Amino acid sequence: MIFTIPNRKIAALSNGQTNKPLLLMVHGWLDNAASFTKLIEQLDDFHVIAIDLPGHGKSSHRSADAHYHLLDYVHDLHCLVHAQGWTEFSIVGHSLGGIISSMYCAIFPEFVRRFVCIESAGPLTETESTSIEQLKKAIISRIDTNEKVIKHPKDLESIVQSRQRVSDLSAENAMTILRRNITIDAQSGAIKWSTDKRLRTISSLRLTQAQAENLMEGIQCPIHFVLGSRGFSKVNTLIAQRKALFKDAKSTIVEGGHHVHMEADGLISEIIIQHCS
Repeated sequence: MIFTIPNRKIAALSNGQTNKPLLLMVHGWLDNAASFTKLIEQLDDFHVIAIDLPGHGKSSHRSADAHYHLLDYVHDLHCLVHAQGWTEFSIVGHSLGGIISSMYCAIFPEFVRRFVCIESAGPLTETESTSIEQLKKAIISRIDTNEKVIKHPKDLESIVQSRQRVSDLSAENAMTILRRNITIDAQSGAIKWSTDKRLRTISSLRLTQAQAENLMEGIQCPIHFVLGSRGFSKVNTLIAQRKALFKDAKSTIVEGGHHVHMEADGLISEIIIQHCS
C-alpha cells in the first residue's frame, strides 16, 4: 500500500478492514511497518494501517538537501491524515514512533481517540546549555555521512547478526524488520539498503524539558503506556517524571525487551483491543 503526500510517498501495511475504526501504527528508529506484522494479524476489530516513516522501509527518502528532524515526522504524519481525510483514529507508537505520536496527540487532539505508547514516554530532552555541542556534532555527522560510501550487505544472515549485536531482537524478529529495509535484485540477487543512510546522523537540537512538558500536557486522549520488563530504563524514568502531566494514563509492564510488541504480541494486542475499542 502506497500513500501520496506532498513531495514523497508513504508506504504502509494494512489488514484491509476498511469498514472498521481506524488504527494507525508508527514504528521505531531504523525499524519499519513490518515490526507490527504480528499485531496486525490479531487486530481484526480495526482498520490497521502501519506506515513506514520517510527514509525507512519502502517509503521515499527526503530530498538531497533535507535532513531527518523529529518535528518533520510529525508534519509527515499530519500530511498523511490530511491527504486521506481521516478525522478520528487511534494510534499505536513504538519507541521513536511513540515520541512522534505523543507529539501528534498534543498538537492535533481533535483527531486522536486513544493512544497506546510502547517503550516510549514522549520526547527526549536536553538543557539549553548543550545546544552548541549538540549542533556541532550534528553538522559534523551530516558531513561525515554524506561522504561515507554505503556498504551494502552481502547476505541477509550477516545483517541479521549485526542487528542482533546492537539490539534485543531475536533472529526471527530482526529478519522480519530487515527484509523490508532492503531490496534484492531479481537477476543478480544483490542486496541493497533501501533505508536512507542519513537516518544515522545526530539530531541537530533536542527539546528542552519545558517544551516537552508543554507538549505532554496538551495530550487530551487516554494513554496506555506499555513497557518491556527488559526495555529501556530511561522510559520508566520519564514516565515517573511525567505522570502528573498526563490527564488520563496508565501503564503496564510486559515480559520482554525494547521490541516487546514483537515478543509478547498476543498480550499487547489484547491491551490495544481493550484500550482502543
